[in-house]
Amino acid sequence: MGVNKISGIAVSAISKINGKAVADYTDIMGQTISSAPAVHSPLWVAVGGNKLAYSTDAIPTGSWTEVSLAGVFTFKDLTFGKNASGTDTWYGCSTIDSKAVGYSTDPTDANSWTTVNPPGSGGGTTIEYGATETLIMGREHENYTIRRCVDFGVTWVDTTINNIPGNAPKASDSLATDGNGLWMTGMGTLGVILKSFDDGVNWYKSTDLGSDKHIGMEYANGVWVATEEGESINTCTSVALSDTTDTWTQTSPPVWKRSADAIAHVTGSTWMLGAARRNIYKSTDNAASWTDVTKLDNPSPGGQTNNNPYSMASDGTTVVVVGKGGYINVSTDLGTTWTIPHTMSANQGLHAVEYNKVKPF
Repeated sequence: MGVNKISGIAVSAISKINGKAVADYTDIMGQTISSAPAVHSPLWVAVGGNKLAYSTDAIPTGSWTEVSLAGVFTFKDLTFGKNASGTDTWYGCSTIDSKAVGYSTDPTDANSWTTVNPPGSGGGTTIEYGATETLIMGREHENYTIRRCVDFGVTWVDTTINNIPGNAPKASDSLATDGNGLWMTGMGTLGVILKSFDDGVNWYKSTDLGSDKHIGMEYANGVWVATEEGESINTCTSVALSDTTDTWTQTSPPVWKRSADAIAHVTGSTWMLGAARRNIYKSTDNAASWTDVTKLDNPSPGGQTNNNPYSMASDGTTVVVVGKGGYINVSTDLGTTWTIPHTMSANQGLHAVEYNKVKPF
């Protein structure tokens, strides 16, 4: 039959092994890779507060269904991954200490969510699943601490960070991984970016840009992209697997409006990001330069910030942006036009949106 899973992950959900495209392999340790990829049924999930919305198509005219998790879980961030059986699993973090982590194999069912109270105080600020099956979560309120999990959300261990400036903030604001054990996290207002090259066990300073906190972080196509609350986008294409600092390049998009929360790799060298005042930007040269595209709509009174983007995801064609006001924005032409197929009830804001493939892909 051949190999159809690697470390419990379907081959169809893995894009690279040791930096080489899966399509370039004919076998793994002598076992033929299955030529019949697992069927992928798309699912998009957007979360905020105690609600989520999901869609199986996410096209401009697609339908979204709301699910209330009142009394069950309150979302700050969301990531997609697998569980011990290789089953699709969604993991969320919350700023509520007693239920800082939640996970489910069926996010459409409110009763399917399991919550976890990790040791220590302080909820989660950001969470990310790595293709190595490791979960990393940023922790608030505790000095320089990141939580790490290797048993699919059940048990969490604190990693204390001791090698960043003494007055750096306590929380990790953003996370990304290359899927091979290399991680980056943005730490607050001094522009500090930390790296781990042993799958989150130890952390070192990648750079200290001396600028605003990094509120967006993503890796794809050989480049790390970190957005700032201020007026710069930072990229890195070579990471030293040591405590040596790395070279990051700063750029600024045109007509920059500060606070770029949302960022997503679309396909190839194409990236998109969203900033304050509903501004959307696009890069077609692997995040080296940016151009502005059509703003998100402002569908009701509330000023220029009414539909500010907080999170962005893409399946390679469709781009979904969510944020303030609970508006779900969809584009299938890289931001030339936008449609709002759904608005959350009571205009409840949405903090994160994810697509059900393990990143990077």
